Amino acid sequence: MRGGRFTLKGSVGVEARISQVVSEAAAVIQGHVPPSALRTLALIGGYGRGEGGVETRDGIERPHNNLDFLLVLERAPREGLKAELDRAMEPLREQHGLGMDLGITTVRALRRSPCMVMWYDMRFGHKTVAGDASFLPGLKHFTREDIPPDDVRNLAVNRGTLLVINEALRDRGSLDGEARRTIIRHTAKAIIGYGDALLYFLGAYDWSYAEKRRRMVWQRDVPDGFRQLYDEASAFRLEPDYTRFAPRELGPWMDEVRTRLADVHLACEAARLSVAGLKWSGYVDRALTHSLREGGFQPRVWARRVRNVVRFRPKASPELGFGARLGLRLGGPRGVLAAAFPFVAFEVGETQGAEFARQVMGAESRSPADLRRAYLRYWGESGDPNFAHVVRKFGLSL
Repeated sequence: MRGGRFTLKGSVGVEARISQVVSEAAAVIQGHVPPSALRTLALIGGYGRGEGGVETRDGIERPHNNLDFLLVLERAPREGLKAELDRAMEPLREQHGLGMDLGITTVRALRRSPCMVMWYDMRFGHKTVAGDASFLPGLKHFTREDIPPDDVRNLAVNRGTLLVINEALRDRGSLDGEARRTIIRHTAKAIIGYGDALLYFLGAYDWSYAEKRRRMVWQRDVPDGFRQLYDEASAFRLEPDYTRFAPRELGPWMDEVRTRLADVHLACEAARLSVAGLKWSGYVDRALTHSLREGGFQPRVWARRVRNVVRFRPKASPELGFGARLGLRLGGPRGVLAAAFPFVAFEVGETQGAEFARQVMGAESRSPADLRRAYLRYWGESGDPNFAHVVRKFGLSL
């Protein structure tokens, strides 16, 4: 394996454990993929960057985050390969008590793909486990300057949805130990995701967690109170300590975080939409109309929009202007989620926005709980196919 350490602060023992698990996972994956079909297999995410988290339990260090693998094939995978590999890796997940995620793509897809945040991070923060070690670094079109603003908005929505899940857990009633850990972990991930988005719009984004933490300290245009939240979440990510949250009431802390992140979301959207002093009033119309300009004239963007027009029939609020209604139709389900998200996650108190969210997602009412349930149903159907596992695990009623 090439690429050095997996963690910033882990001991020799935990480094050796991660290395062993990665080798075992690689052997399983390579056992299902002919050498001629494999261009590269890489470990990405925190451990691929060399900045993975280490948790100490009962005096023993153990990996805290999932192991994220990316399999790059020479040509399109055979049907069912992803499900086949997920099943083959399940014994390893159970044996080591670790989450393992696998993404599959092709050489052509990566070479033709626009530069999303995850691809920029991957190019500079990965470890080659098998195959061509020069391939991922050679993807020179994956640069920070080429990351589109709407992809950063999507990053914020993805991470912010963890807060919606947290609130659904709180709606459920009593919070047991596992639910409390999940809420703390989700909240830290959401804070970091929003800090990443803010750094991008301030021109200071970097692929390294450690470097982003340093850069946040020197930023001037950071909403009040957020800098400390980001620093605490960054420290937690590297060395998670759940015990320090035990005396803290989760409810007030969750409310504070949502308030802070609502300010960051609005600041980032003001930069993305080029609207100084952006307010929540009229936000939906502005955001949906702006979406018509995103992606330019790229063929794949317009192919997706044509598919949305054919297949997607959203319930549009009659108060929206023509451009916003068109943007809603062309944007598809993910566009609905992005436009409705602030009014669900942050309860920003803007009646028109909440009514839009109710109508477009088919919620029973504008109550926060009803909007959350409708949003998470929509998220499971159109945003994250793995969300069903969370619903089953915690017995969420949607």
